[in-house]
Amino acid sequence: MNSTLTEYFRILTERWRWVAVVCLLVVGLAATYLLLQPKSYQSQSTVFISTPRDDSDTYYRGDLYAKERLPSYAALIQSQDLAKRVIADLQLDSTPEAMIASTTATPIPGTVLILLSTEAGSPSSAQAINQAYLDEFMAEIASLEAIPGALTPRAELLVVEPPTMSELPGGFPPTLILGAATAAGLIAGATLAVLLALADSRVRRPEDAIEATGLPLFAAFPAQTSKTTGIEPGRQLRDSLQAALPADQKHIVLVTAPDVSTGSTSIAQQLADSLRDSGESVALIDFDVRTKSTGASDESVVSVVDVVEDLVAPEDALSNKVDGITVVPQGHASDNAARVVDSPRATLLIERAAQLHGWVILDSAPTSKFSDAQRLSHFADALVIVSRSGKTKFETLRATAQQFALSGPRVAGVVLNGCSATDTDSIVRSRTPVRSTPVDR
Repeated sequence: MNSTLTEYFRILTERWRWVAVVCLLVVGLAATYLLLQPKSYQSQSTVFISTPRDDSDTYYRGDLYAKERLPSYAALIQSQDLAKRVIADLQLDSTPEAMIASTTATPIPGTVLILLSTEAGSPSSAQAINQAYLDEFMAEIASLEAIPGALTPRAELLVVEPPTMSELPGGFPPTLILGAATAAGLIAGATLAVLLALADSRVRRPEDAIEATGLPLFAAFPAQTSKTTGIEPGRQLRDSLQAALPADQKHIVLVTAPDVSTGSTSIAQQLADSLRDSGESVALIDFDVRTKSTGASDESVVSVVDVVEDLVAPEDALSNKVDGITVVPQGHASDNAARVVDSPRATLLIERAAQLHGWVILDSAPTSKFSDAQRLSHFADALVIVSRSGKTKFETLRATAQQFALSGPRVAGVVLNGCSATDTDSIVRSRTPVRSTPVDR
């Protein structure tokens, strides 16, 4: 299977709900049409145009005459007067226009036969209308072809097959209509899915994140992340950073995202857990004082805001241990959140954390609305940009990467959160980050 077909298959797999909805809608409309459409029964008869055939000469001339007359006879079926006489004969509650619309006379090619078809709401009515049309049609032709003083007319109609009566409704079989509707619905649904995919500017695959940022993919986290499913992607993120950074130095990693609800805080926590599991000393400092709800914070735990605004010693903030990790929460609402990351005391907190720990992870506010991450980036020697599959827009992610292209950390990578299990498994099995050409700095 080539790459184009693979891409179409991926789109249909991801957007199968659209295909199903459109298909069900088309089939539902077809079924509604079949239920509301009144049943129509058809009756058919066949007449032969007879001409004098006394000898070979009259036989030839008569046959030629009949073939010439054939289109004219068929056109007479559309006569208003003929339809009115049929309605009067049967005392029908109908109009000539409706009668003509349900009656056809079709010349059979290569013969002098005419196939007369009539439709009605019941088999007996269709047969009765066909018989009435035959009687009036034959009388009309006899009148037109009569020769004054002659015993025989120039031509007359002979019934070859009398009107039939079918118990089955006319038209296409319902199964055929529903089958065609199903096929049309699938095609329309697949087309809609492809168009929506082409118009969708959101990042969905690891390849999209790489293309948008021009950075290597550090890890891909599944859509449903738990302590169990997040272990392996967390290890991959840890291994990617450890492979890119010098082993004999202390490291500060900045974790940020283009927008809210990408799961960047969860990714930072899982990175901290993975580093702790490998025997590293880790400090996790939450500098996102912009978007997170502070709620009812634990006043016994010293926070970032406490250090910056209440002049609490950084050592007191770094004394809070959670499962072997030093955790400094963002704290209560700040009086001036924009100045928190610029405060010299924030710098003091970061420097003190770096002195006491091998790894310091800084969690910052989203870059699309705030510049906090850029101002914190000069402390970091590694940058992790977190994007969410199906939510983060391609251009927004690209803009975030470009913000750090010139002045950001030398080591940078992207993480895709909430991606499909297939993408996660393939990356985890490879055990190496998917890379692209680095962004020029």
